[in-house]
Amino acid sequence: MPKEDKTIMTVGRLKGLLAYFNAQDDFEVWLSSDEEGNEFLPMLANPKWSLAVEDDDKRVTLFPSHR
Repeated sequence: MPKEDKTIMTVGRLKGLLAYFNAQDDFEVWLSSDEEGNEFLPMLANPKWSLAVEDDDKRVTLFPSHR
């Protein structure tokens, strides 16, 4: 089984992915986390593990990693 890539997302990579998935300026951004900031988690660079773009709902959801 191949080793999972644990590379952390960069702003440049995130911008590129949003453009690639055609996320528009009016899309909402949702974060899968708690609202109190009890834990800070990285977002992995691989969109398979960290990002969902839903055109119908005009929503981008970010998923932090528990490494």
